[in-house]
Amino acid sequence: EQLRRAAARLPEMEPWEAARLGVAAYHLDLLDTCRPHLQRVVDHEVETGAVAAGMVMLHLIMLDQTAVGEWDGAERTGQRVLDLAVGHGHHLFAAQSRAYLAHLAALRGRTDRARDLCAQVDAWARPRGLGFLTQLTDSAAATAALGAGDHEAAYHHLAAITRPGEFRPYAYQAPRTLLDLVEAARHSGRAEQARAHALAARDAGLPDVSPRQALITYGALAMTARDEPEAAAMFARAQAHPDAARFPFELARIRLAHGIRLRHAQGRDDARHQLELAEREFERLGAAGWAERARAALRATGAPLRASTAHAASLTWQERRIADLAASGLTNKEIGRRMHLSPRTVSSHLYRAFPKLGITTRAALRDALTRSEALSRA
Repeated sequence: EQLRRAAARLPEMEPWEAARLGVAAYHLDLLDTCRPHLQRVVDHEVETGAVAAGMVMLHLIMLDQTAVGEWDGAERTGQRVLDLAVGHGHHLFAAQSRAYLAHLAALRGRTDRARDLCAQVDAWARPRGLGFLTQLTDSAAATAALGAGDHEAAYHHLAAITRPGEFRPYAYQAPRTLLDLVEAARHSGRAEQARAHALAARDAGLPDVSPRQALITYGALAMTARDEPEAAAMFARAQAHPDAARFPFELARIRLAHGIRLRHAQGRDDARHQLELAEREFERLGAAGWAERARAALRATGAPLRASTAHAASLTWQERRIADLAASGLTNKEIGRRMHLSPRTVSSHLYRAFPKLGITTRAALRDALTRSEALSRA
């Protein structure tokens, strides 16, 4: 409440004060209170030479865009601040930008890009002992692993941030990765650790810290519940939270887990609604790996297969041509020679095409393009 009152005075504040308030808002998941003002003043800060303040504001804007599901906008904002940081020789801001872009790439199933960016940040940050950056790369790497279904790898990245059942001082990514660690532990044979972590979050009062923390704590308690009444109560509490829709990726993950649990406990029909909601939201976001997991869970209920359609029509002609050539078996180098592009440019086009087609791997291109053509003729 104090932060909301302070946010009402944003137009009267100096830019550095506004940025500082924005940082506080980030930790309380209330950036929506500050973002409109930050967007109004950031261009002036950059143009008048206050580049550092401008980059802080751009990072905050990007974080809010990522949280609320505006991932294309987040990508543009992240690239803008990275270009500013590199151009002005701000190595710390550049590393931070790469870490945020790595997390975004991981969310979208662009695993190779996420790993490349994490490696760049790690190479610079770990020798310097910059824990806040290495926590970001561990979080991004875990997100990439979860999206790819590699729960063991995800668990080890997340345990480097905090041990299950603990929220260590200065491990500022620990509350944010709560749901990740619970899910990685559950699916890697560590059910007791998963439950301990969910209970520790509850006992630490995380639901009172922010709307997002409430959502994911109730989700974690639901996922690790010992019996069906407790699971049902916690899933209902998470999904009924008044701010749940502000965090569409987390809400879709909770719905996916709910649907899978319902399928095992109550049967296929009860599960389908939750799974359909999750699949549609993942597809809208462009979270390709998660959308495919939701589709797999839907198939297990006997639901008719629904092709990914939300983004296929938005392929540019160049993305479509490159995707067709890649599906035919050509390498990036061979495609580049045909289209007079560098292999790196070809790779970038493919990374943009994958989430639009609802896939995460090159091997899935042919089937995805075939589905797209069939739907366009229907």
